[in-house]
Amino acid sequence: MNRRDEDSILHCRHFGICGGCSRLDQPIRWQLQEKVENCERVLAPFLSGQRIAWREPRRTPRWFRTRLLYPVRVDRDKLPIAGLYTYRTNDLVRIEECQTGDRWLTELGRAMEAVLRDFALAPYRARSGKGYVKAVWARLASGTGEVIAGIVTRPGVFEQGRAFAEATATAASRLPRSKAPRKLVGVIHSISDRDDNFLLGDRHLPLRGRDHIVDERDDLTFRISAGSFYQIHAGAFDLLYREALAMCGDVSGQRVIDGYGGVGAFGLRLARAGAATVTIVEDNAAACRDAEHNAKANGLSGVEVVQAPFATAKFATEPDLLVVDPPRSGLREAGLARVLAARPRRILHVACDAEALAEDLAGLTAHGYALDQIRLCDLFPHTEHVELTTLLRRV
Repeated sequence: MNRRDEDSILHCRHFGICGGCSRLDQPIRWQLQEKVENCERVLAPFLSGQRIAWREPRRTPRWFRTRLLYPVRVDRDKLPIAGLYTYRTNDLVRIEECQTGDRWLTELGRAMEAVLRDFALAPYRARSGKGYVKAVWARLASGTGEVIAGIVTRPGVFEQGRAFAEATATAASRLPRSKAPRKLVGVIHSISDRDDNFLLGDRHLPLRGRDHIVDERDDLTFRISAGSFYQIHAGAFDLLYREALAMCGDVSGQRVIDGYGGVGAFGLRLARAGAATVTIVEDNAAACRDAEHNAKANGLSGVEVVQAPFATAKFATEPDLLVVDPPRSGLREAGLARVLAARPRRILHVACDAEALAEDLAGLTAHGYALDQIRLCDLFPHTEHVELTTLLRRV
């Protein structure tokens, strides 16, 4: 290991116990080379000797995660604790520092645990069905510094909700200042209807302030509500979106479908780049409302939002470009069938699992599509997870 590699290794008191990251002790160059080699091995049948493009960052990534999600458990003294799971267990590590999470959010997580204790809120226990609180969370818009935070609970009236929100806001105002400004703009009660340890809420009720943050990236403004998906790497606009749009080339005058489109992260960028029409297909109601708002807020005409599962959505056939950014499991049979039925001229496929991408490529290449370009975008440094963008064309 040379001096440069030694200098790129990060240190954290929780590493080796906390399951939040698994490669912190390796130089980022090594991490990327291993990821590319693994992906090339899995995707070899479709690459025809082509190498996966990737770019080494100028410095080791740190403090880039813009989302905090801490499960809540009870400690030996029957007090609530919040943190991250230990590696491959459901035990918790109380996080004192984090090399991947935004530093202000990490401090906010510690402050929210203290608020839980002050209010004597009982953690939910799936085995017995007793307790109330499942998790605390926060989301940052790194382009503006806006933050929303929340508590995830089982169904039921949260009688202390308003007082909890005020206490959280007070605690946030007392946190040390960060180099980049941070401002808590809303506190939210997220309600989970599930009786297991799943941590995300199904419904989101504002307790104080707004139920959304506003981000500004690539000369665009994005509203992101509590229930909407948004990439959690602060540099996603550079690592993912710019690289993906460069792969697509000139889209002027083209008809674009943005499948699994969320708040419009791809679709609005393509509209801004000159696409004649963009149809954003998304089944999450909150994300659809955000996408419609974002199109209007950015003055982008020719943008339509269709609320429906991608596999059953109705949209124009033979678009010039179809973007698909499916869940980790990939398109699966129904999604693949919908892509093939649409007969797009080109497909931009965004995947966060190489094995799932291999299954999707097997179906697409068997039905008249050829791989044109592929790139690894490292949105998950210091972990084994990957993000891959693949451009295919109809032959």
